[in-house]
Amino acid sequence: MKKFLLFTTSLVALLIVGACATTAEKAEREAARVREVAAALADRHYQIDVRMMHPMRGKSKMLSYGYSVEVKGDTLVSYLPYFGRAYNVPYGGGKALNFTAPIRGYREGRLKKGLTRIEIATQNEEDQYLYTLDIFDNGRVTIDVVARERENIRFDGEMKQ
Repeated sequence: MKKFLLFTTSLVALLIVGACATTAEKAEREAARVREVAAALADRHYQIDVRMMHPMRGKSKMLSYGYSVEVKGDTLVSYLPYFGRAYNVPYGGGKALNFTAPIRGYREGRLKKGLTRIEIATQNEEDQYLYTLDIFDNGRVTIDVVARERENIRFDGEMKQ
């Protein structure tokens, strides 16, 4: 009986120590991720891999690999699908949200602990766009795209490491 109690006590202690180590490792990974996101935002060089699309009309859709929004200093590279109503666009739909254009306005602000909002104004030969990025410290991102000639659309993604 004493051996059983000693074994049980040892097992419980081992599990507690293992759980503490796992928690500490997880906290360190989360802190490293926060530092990576902050550094990317400060450098204005980051890429957001988009995984989900939420059009104004219709159902949300999971997206296949490859869609993204990238900020490279003073340039925005947008490679996003578009579903929704277009008001005045070139025949065949034009470029939609697939373009590279200079950033005309960039505003960054901290909304609350753990959340940074970035507003990026840009335009190409077809339309004017406002990209609003809500970037959480863990790297998750919500992107709202407002265009003058198209309905709004929202995307969910994650900042690439």
